[in-house]
This record gives sequence, structure tokens and C-alpha cells, in this order.
Amino acid sequence: MSDKFDILKNAFNQFAPFNEEEWAATRNCLKERTFKKGAFLCRNGQVENYLSIIAKGTCRGFYNNKEGEEISVAFMFPNDFVSAYYSFLTKRPSLMAIQAVSATTIISISYADLNTLCDSYKTAERIGRLNAERIYRRKEEREIALLTMSAKERYLDLINRSPELLQKIPLKHIASYLGIKPESLSRIRKQLASN
Repeated sequence: MSDKFDILKNAFNQFAPFNEEEWAATRNCLKERTFKKGAFLCRNGQVENYLSIIAKGTCRGFYNNKEGEEISVAFMFPNDFVSAYYSFLTKRPSLMAIQAVSATTIISISYADLNTLCDSYKTAERIGRLNAERIYRRKEEREIALLTMSAKERYLDLINRSPELLQKIPLKHIASYLGIKPESLSRIRKQLASN
């Protein structure tokens, strides 16, 4: 693509197409940010100021439980939106951390700029609403899976939806996402390999 910000334009256009004036105004608000493997896009206790899309790389979102263990709750790949979204909306310190699993480049828009665009352009407001609905659906689907499916069913469902996980995410993070210990995930994988 000729414009490094086209990835965000294409993602937004999935929700509602921009006209040239809207895109020009939006493009002026975007910035490219890069992170090394292991770097944090947002730390626990930091206020999230950006809604971003991954241009290159892989990220994970996680919380620390009372024992200090990291519990992965989201994995994000190229073309996925990435943000500590609750903090982004409330301007409160985030309980979730977002970390680059590999070298990552993102295209970001600040909270203030996004609100200005939403006040000025109906398309931007619509994109914001539809993206919020998508985030809610994903959270609900994960919650339902944790409450109604076995660990093996959750693993198979996750791998069917995101087969790239096994190549890009360490198994300990996949296990925590599934709500199980790494040794339980190893048993499930051995069981499936022998079938």
C-alpha cells in the first residue's frame, strides 16, 4: 500500500466508508508507533490514551491475579484493534497490560482526536459505536466459553478461530487465556496428537 495508514482506513471502512474529507481529517490525527518484543503498549496502572490497529506484529492483553500470575485475556494480530479499552473509555488507570509478543508496529489515534472526529463526522461516530459492539461481543464470547465449555473444547475452539496462535504465542500464555495450567494444556495437546 502506498500510504502506511491505509491499514487503518481499510479497517474503518469495514464498519463504514469514509469520504475524502473524513479520511483527510482522520489521517491528520494518526501516528505510527513501534515497540520491541516484550515492550508494553500500556502498563497496568497507566491510563490508555490510544485506540490503535496493529500494522505488524503480535500483542497480548493480560491482568495480574492476587498471586501475581499473569492471566492472558486477549491476543491481537495484524489488522486487529488494540487498546486497554476500558481505560481508554473511562480515563482511569488500566488494570490490563498490553505487551508486544513480537516486534510490533501500530497506527494510533488519541482519545482526544477520536472524540473531535466523532463530534465532527457521523461516520467516525458510527465506526466508534460498531467497534465498541465488536469488542463487547468478543468479551461475551470468551466469558460464555469459560463458563460452558471444557478446557479441551476451549482449546479446539481457539485454535479453529486463530490457528496462528501456536506459531506466535508461547503456550504458557495460551494456557492462561484458556483458564488452565500449562501442564494441563500439554496433556490436552498430547491427547489430541495421539487421536
